[in-house]
Amino acid sequence: MDKFFKYTRSIIAILMVVGTYTILIMLIHKKVPTENQDVLKIAIGAVLAGLSFVGGYYFGSSKDKSDLEESERPIKVKSNLKESEPPKQI
Repeated sequence: MDKFFKYTRSIIAILMVVGTYTILIMLIHKKVPTENQDVLKIAIGAVLAGLSFVGGYYFGSSKDKSDLEESERPIKVKSNLKESEPPKQI
């Protein structure tokens, strides 16, 4: 059972990719009735959005923070205040 959970993400991703291309190939070869075109466009948009999540998961940024260039690193701000010291009024 543990093997099943190990490969679940990959299986879902493969099904999303194959399903998306199957839908697109079917659209090329079949004529869509005019009354169904709007609904079909919405459904295709939803499927392509799901495919973009799959691509983002597998091909997204995997840079380590040590590999970032100087301009991409988060700015660290140092403070001279101690946590127990209240800020001074001017």
